[in-house]
Amino acid sequence: MRDRTVTHHRSKRLLALSASAVLGLALLAPSADAQTSYTETYRPQLHFSPAQNWMNDPNGPIWYKGTYHLFFQYNPSGNTWGNMSWGHATSPDLVHWTEQPIALPQDANEMVFSGGVVLDKNNTTGFGTSTNPPLVAIYTSYHKSDGVQAQSLAYSTDGGTTWTKYAGNPILNIGSQNFRDPKVFWNAQTNSWLMTVALSADHKVSFYSSPNLKTWTKLSDFGPAGAPGGLWECPDLFQLPVDGDPSHTKWVLVVNINPGGPQNTSAAQYFVGDFDGTTFTPDGPATSTPPAGTVLADFEGSTYGAWVTTGAAFGTGPAQGTLPGQQSVSGYLGKGLVNSFLQGDSTTGTLTSPAFMVDKPYLNFLVGGGNHPNSQASPTAVNLVVDGAVVRTVTGKDNEALDPVQWDLRSVAGKQARIQIVDNNTGGWGHINADQFTLTDTPAQKQTSNVHWMDYGADFYAATSFNDEPAGRRVVIGWMNNWQYGGNIPTSPWRSADSLPRELSLKTVNGTPQLVQVPVKELDQLRTGTVSTAPTTAIAAGADVPLSTQGTLLDITATLRAGTANDFGIKVHTGGGQETRIGYDTTTQELYVDRTRSGDSSFGGNFVAVHRAPLSLDADGKLQLRVVVDTSSVEVYAADGQVVLTDQIFPNPSNNGVSAYATGGSASLDAFSAQKLNSIWANR
Repeated sequence: MRDRTVTHHRSKRLLALSASAVLGLALLAPSADAQTSYTETYRPQLHFSPAQNWMNDPNGPIWYKGTYHLFFQYNPSGNTWGNMSWGHATSPDLVHWTEQPIALPQDANEMVFSGGVVLDKNNTTGFGTSTNPPLVAIYTSYHKSDGVQAQSLAYSTDGGTTWTKYAGNPILNIGSQNFRDPKVFWNAQTNSWLMTVALSADHKVSFYSSPNLKTWTKLSDFGPAGAPGGLWECPDLFQLPVDGDPSHTKWVLVVNINPGGPQNTSAAQYFVGDFDGTTFTPDGPATSTPPAGTVLADFEGSTYGAWVTTGAAFGTGPAQGTLPGQQSVSGYLGKGLVNSFLQGDSTTGTLTSPAFMVDKPYLNFLVGGGNHPNSQASPTAVNLVVDGAVVRTVTGKDNEALDPVQWDLRSVAGKQARIQIVDNNTGGWGHINADQFTLTDTPAQKQTSNVHWMDYGADFYAATSFNDEPAGRRVVIGWMNNWQYGGNIPTSPWRSADSLPRELSLKTVNGTPQLVQVPVKELDQLRTGTVSTAPTTAIAAGADVPLSTQGTLLDITATLRAGTANDFGIKVHTGGGQETRIGYDTTTQELYVDRTRSGDSSFGGNFVAVHRAPLSLDADGKLQLRVVVDTSSVEVYAADGQVVLTDQIFPNPSNNGVSAYATGGSASLDAFSAQKLNSIWANR
């Protein structure tokens, strides 16, 4: 094992499958009804999932002639990543979905990676006619021969039932292996097509213009900005009114990153700003600037200088970025860094700085790699050693994105110290990354402090919006899984689901516009008419108050008040020692989802975790929640959708209890309503 147990979806690992075999699958794929009853353990009953096999990124969502079309990354022959093709599903209402035959199969030369679909109303491509304009899919073609990623076209003149790949493909090729995920729309400002596409390893988004979807002209780049780690993928650009005022609009640029999200996983960040038809300009600073100080080491030379090495893990000098066989390393400064993945995870060693005087109050640096605390026998860690003892230590977070660390050194001011970088681990993630050790007068601002996240849970990625939504809404959908463990979740014969479709708006919060998200109103049609409520209920310290509602398909709204509690909230899927907590920590002012006791977590990948999001309570100490509970997930919308967390869970199917709790003091449940919901598959 190297960096991860899950192979990334842009991997070059190929599964041998002939083009004729895949085309046969596309032609012969049975309907979803023929493949499953949709009643398997953990099968989502409110969220779309394929009947069988692996699914990841949603692609090309579009409304066309009364039908919502959803395409998605799909493996026609297995329930792990591979053979990337475009699956296809349709819906009259964004809720009930029917799986269709494969839309765009891989072939002998290419895999079909992510992209978008547009209606070419003016037939600029010439693929259709003025009376029957074509649907056009713009997708990333992964060239199997050399790993190059280029942009290609396919078109449909029968409403998306069958597709033809354009004979002139690729239509945009810069020779890169990290150039992907085009999203296209007709820009009325410029009377031309606008493509937003990711330069993934460079942490950039490029904008291109075209009159006909076939020939493209580069306009500008945006980035690096925002979150410092991970590969940039699946960008989307759209315009929204601010506070519902059509005369005051802003542009929103969504950029999905993997890893480097708020839970150190794949996630979706966004920027609010202006787009003049050529260039996107974000509001406020795009990145934080670290404070100046005394640089102890930036690792830009060919050797470590006076630093002393032992063992083989660190080699004779700094690494120049990513090492052979390693997932993409990001977040470091300049060209060089400490990277002990030399010869893989099997090597060990130490790297120790010369002694220096602690003459400033803070030490700022960057760290990534394995999460093996120094208290274990086989650590991967950065240590500060004073008088022969380790007085500060930090590890990575099992990802290759380097995160900023700020050590307060005031308690050891005036003493001699050394930095010791340790790799004694030979197992998975048995390496450490580090860079830019700087003594400063002020702590570095966390680079993610300027980042806006669409979702603070671990299971919302590749977010993309529907084109041509008939009501003029901006509706987004995401992949409800995670690259850390996605290939191992305990589901069969399918893997992965999509989030609920969400309606987006921009609302001014603390003086700046931010995205607000709520489930689309069409979800209401699943209500059974059975509603459970609770009167205002006091929750004593340490109490767990069962609520009258039970169920695994619920739409819950609740208002809780903090009182004197340190921690309070509601629990769902309770029973048999299992529970999923949706709560609030008053000491840190964070909303959280705690899935440490939620059910099956044997597949690993750091699934057992508490996921947190910053959120202030209302002025009177109230927390407003909406929680959509499915068989194997929770989507939490707080403060009318200002903060969202989406997490998968895998509880025992019999665990259907709901309760309220408080610790460290008392709280109250001021209002509670739980709507029981029908399955989206109920009438199949």
